[in-house]
Amino acid sequence: MRKLKLKINDKDFDLSLNRAAIRWLEANGFVIEEFDKKPVTYYDLLWYSLFIENHPEVNPSLSIKLMDAYKKSGKSVGNVIRFAIEEYTSFMNALSDTDLTANDLEIMEI
Repeated sequence: MRKLKLKINDKDFDLSLNRAAIRWLEANGFVIEEFDKKPVTYYDLLWYSLFIENHPEVNPSLSIKLMDAYKKSGKSVGNVIRFAIEEYTSFMNALSDTDLTANDLEIMEI
């Protein structure tokens, strides 16, 4: 997994998306195929999920304040969300990789 480094209000943040963050997203109703139906809700969910691994002191409410500050500083929140979507998609693609080779698994019929 990759990390995205941001500076918001003179504080450095290392943002990433891990398994716990993806579980949190799913538990909170995130469905990537429905992104265009709930863009504001999903922006907020994705933004917060990036803080879960490395910044447990950031709660959902604080994350929105950080998003607003980041935007006010002239930075693109959309680029951060794009990063989150790319990481989510990469994680899901890795989970669904069904390319089995002889070295990976020994499959026997019973």
